[in-house]
Amino acid sequence: MNVHRKAFRRSTFDVNPRRLKAKLRTYHKNTMKYSLNFFCRSFLLPALCASEVLLCGCKKAENPPTAPQPLQPQTGPYFHQIYSASSSDGLNWTFDNRILLDHASVPAAIVTPAGKIRIYYVDASRVPENTNCAESSDGGVTFTVLGCTIANRANDKALDPSIVLLADGRYRLYYYASKQNPNTADKHSIYSAISSDGVLFTQEHEVFAREGLVDPDVFQVGDEWFMYVFSLNEGATIVARSRDGLNFTYVGPLGLRDWGTTAPVKLDDGRWRLYAFNQRGNQTVGSFVSSDGLNWTQEDGVRFTAPAGWQVTDPFVVRLPDGTWKMVMKMHQ
Repeated sequence: MNVHRKAFRRSTFDVNPRRLKAKLRTYHKNTMKYSLNFFCRSFLLPALCASEVLLCGCKKAENPPTAPQPLQPQTGPYFHQIYSASSSDGLNWTFDNRILLDHASVPAAIVTPAGKIRIYYVDASRVPENTNCAESSDGGVTFTVLGCTIANRANDKALDPSIVLLADGRYRLYYYASKQNPNTADKHSIYSAISSDGVLFTQEHEVFAREGLVDPDVFQVGDEWFMYVFSLNEGATIVARSRDGLNFTYVGPLGLRDWGTTAPVKLDDGRWRLYAFNQRGNQTVGSFVSSDGLNWTQEDGVRFTAPAGWQVTDPFVVRLPDGTWKMVMKMHQ
């Protein structure tokens, strides 16, 4: 029995017990190493690819760091653009087909004493969006952003600007002083700000307040000031009036149902022409005439039609020193 056991050991392993133990230790060590490596590559690698160094010793490829990008809104003025159209008579318009300002909304325009076109608008390229202004010295072909500011501004945002040039050469800006959500149905305030250069403004005070007000337009007729301002609650443009341009009182609805208005343009015969977009589809711009700024008669025809697939709103018109007309408007698809 002992002989058979000895013969079996010698024929099978052909090593002495000390060498056998050493080989077994090496075998188990290599087996554990290969098993761990296989386990890491097959199971842990996908789960730990975001770590700097994996357990199996495989270093992740390094990527250059990137700065965090601000979240952009999915709807609203960020997706609006300001375009223009030109006319020789204020009735027949040609689309200029070029973007004047991107991420820009609700334009109002003025011609400065130097003959330059200046647009005041909601600048949605910044967060939160706020009033800014841009100027053109080439007849409205290109615009340079000026960086409008309002010192002591009320609330987070100054939206929907309206600009007037006063008799003393100063600029007065009217705007909806909004909190973060501009479309609430609670009381909204319209404020004014004053400036000597039309760029750096200082807030004056609240000039008109009512539930759901947005998008004021202010203009002077004789010795009286009118404000056309849209009411979200009433679903229509309403009128307020003032003797000094700083304290407005409610008059009532304008009476142009389904038309979105801007400030009118004074004609050579003393009448006023109001340009407005048809709120049923936002596809066309029409015009109205008045002798008193309150009672309007629609003119025949369509002044402007948006290109296919586009919408047009807020058509603001100015007359240039050479007698031609320029319309700036918000457009989006």
